[in-house]
Amino acid sequence: MTLVLYLLTALALLALAHRFVTPLSRAAAIVLVAMPLLFVGYALVTGGVYAPIDHPYQSEPLAALKGEYGIGAPHNIAVTDIYSQMLPWRRVVQESLARGEWPLWNAYNLCGHLLAAGAQAAVFSPFTWIACLLPAAQSFTFTAAIAFFAAGLCAFLFARELELSECASLIGAAAWLGSTSIVLYIEWPLGFASACMPLVMLAARRIVTAPTVRSAALLTATLTLVLMLGHPETLLHVVLLASAYAVFTMIRLRIAPMRPIVTALVAGLVALALCAIQILPMRKAIAQSAEYEYKVRVWSHEDRAAPRTQMLAYLATDLFPYLYLRKWEVPELPPLRAESFAVGSIALALAAFAVTRRRGDTWFFVASAIACIAVAIAWGPAANALQHFPLLDITHNERLAFAAAMFLAFLAAIGAEEALRAPRAAALPCGIVLALLAAGTWWLTQHVRLAPLPNDWGTYRIHAELGFLAAAALLFAFTRTRAALPLLLGLLLAQRTISESGAHKTFPAHAAYPHLALFDSLANIREPFRIVGLKYALIPATNVYYGLEDARGYDAVTYMGTGRTFPLWCQHQVVWFNRVADLTRPFLSFLNIRFAVAADDAPVPNGWRKVAAMPGSMLLENANVIPRVSVPKRVRLGGTPEQQLAEMLQETDFRDRMWVDAATPAPERVNGPGSIVLRERSRRGMYRFDADMQGDGWVVVSDTAWNGWRAYIDGRRVKSTRANLAFVSVFVPRGRHDVRLVYLPESFVRGRAISAVTLIALAAFALTRARSARSA
Repeated sequence: MTLVLYLLTALALLALAHRFVTPLSRAAAIVLVAMPLLFVGYALVTGGVYAPIDHPYQSEPLAALKGEYGIGAPHNIAVTDIYSQMLPWRRVVQESLARGEWPLWNAYNLCGHLLAAGAQAAVFSPFTWIACLLPAAQSFTFTAAIAFFAAGLCAFLFARELELSECASLIGAAAWLGSTSIVLYIEWPLGFASACMPLVMLAARRIVTAPTVRSAALLTATLTLVLMLGHPETLLHVVLLASAYAVFTMIRLRIAPMRPIVTALVAGLVALALCAIQILPMRKAIAQSAEYEYKVRVWSHEDRAAPRTQMLAYLATDLFPYLYLRKWEVPELPPLRAESFAVGSIALALAAFAVTRRRGDTWFFVASAIACIAVAIAWGPAANALQHFPLLDITHNERLAFAAAMFLAFLAAIGAEEALRAPRAAALPCGIVLALLAAGTWWLTQHVRLAPLPNDWGTYRIHAELGFLAAAALLFAFTRTRAALPLLLGLLLAQRTISESGAHKTFPAHAAYPHLALFDSLANIREPFRIVGLKYALIPATNVYYGLEDARGYDAVTYMGTGRTFPLWCQHQVVWFNRVADLTRPFLSFLNIRFAVAADDAPVPNGWRKVAAMPGSMLLENANVIPRVSVPKRVRLGGTPEQQLAEMLQETDFRDRMWVDAATPAPERVNGPGSIVLRERSRRGMYRFDADMQGDGWVVVSDTAWNGWRAYIDGRRVKSTRANLAFVSVFVPRGRHDVRLVYLPESFVRGRAISAVTLIALAAFALTRARSARSA
């Protein structure tokens, strides 16, 4: 099923490219479809899971099943985000679509969290919708395959736009598709969005050379696609680079700028309108996040320059790939970034050859590659210069390494085309690059000591880099026929496969989150509850695949108030999830944490009891859990977040007292009393309950108070407020009332309307043009 879905989607994309962008030969189409199989083929054919589902097995409760499912040590320690974020997001999106709901809310992590507005779940991407036809874990095999295909297709189309031959264009496609960053990040939104960057460059060139409605439509479509793929930073980078390329092309070809600029602006505005359903909620959410506050106040003012030794290590890692993702012991260095501009020694030699030939676009690609590399390796003047520009000052600009790899791939395609005309001349740069890399490899092996290899892939990188480059040099030296380029393509693909294909491992589908008897007793509990793992148990996001809601989580965007509560219940980690180390903290009960998973040799804390066990793990139940919707006995109104936190740290039972935001502080007061009967609850972000209040008071729901909650009392809209620093509350007057809370942000409603109107207008415009064309 996965293979069939990939082939059908790839063929559809080929048909669209052939019809609306550039005609392709059948041979080129076959090669483009086949290239991703070098990385994902085994998983596609076997129906396996091309994703790091081995990591959750490293702790309780799955650790006891490692032998049964053939799971060993973690295959790649750099893929934390995939199993902690992307895999669970896909499952939540899939559930939302199955229920016929907009995928706005993730009830499973961080006490309720954004889904669509966080962008990276890519809920509006057509590729996400297609992937959701498969089981969630297996869907990442499709995602990786189609992202690899998109990378190859987009690079091929751009090279053809440069009027290169199909074979040379395929070499550029192979260099980009097999570049180190694309391979590693292929299952991240960053990787998929970056894979499509060449198409934005193509559209920018078309806008300049042929500023027509067709070109504008292409630019609109590509900008919309890149944004919907879930990584706005990538869109920012590629728009800046494409704009620079458009200006360069206008100057080089002496094209009057007015019409291309107007066409580009119209295309960009239409793309923004189409994406309003994503942009408006995302913009609103970012402003509420702890990460945005930190980046604006602190991170944007920090020095971006790396120490000289570290900067040289970044550079060496990309030129000598056996160093990639390795820990340096001598000289001792902190862990190096995973973003890389490496495209392999063959592509590097071809790029060097392209520099020696005179072609119109070469110098832009060379200058852009150098500039992007300078930023990526944190060379002070380049990296700090970007700190002076809005948006770029809060952007991870080291990810321009992707753009550097893209420009090197373009240069490799140009070099391959030129090598067809002068093969012996191409042998010289291949030989020089080979000699330099061989000498550098020898020197590094003598002077740099690395920690033991943490994974079982990349073992033959040195052999692949040097051996296949030597073969390419010999090929150019002794082959003068047109067969040289197909043979060179084969060498390049073989090199990149041997060097990079092990970055991700294929696992059998049945190993993806197997049944756990430990959780069987939880299936019949009707009222909502949450679960946590003690220390590293039940790694967050694992819970999603068992239908369990967790208070912990790991996300690129965290609600500002949630971060403020961490001292009350968990240990904050700068990277990865917030760990619970003490189950006796009173705030855990407020968070509706009824169950916890722990190692079977851990002591049972006071207030908890053991209710189930399996080898290596036990399930504990909290006797003091507070219902998800509750009425505290007393409330304190107002005060700064710092004052509230200081007081909350002294609280021993949050049934007795909670803290509610108010414009002005007020003395502590009796709240209610009242009782709650929960009538309906949905994981899309909806609660409906009867509140029987003997006095006026606040009802508190331990769901995160992201902007967008709507409160209704007896059908009348009322204002909700925030309680306990980060959670939803609503003031309910005395009496018996029907109360409903729904997560439906106004920014989403407006964005949806703008996107819908734009889509209808575009459809009407296209229909009118089609009728006019038929009439003519």
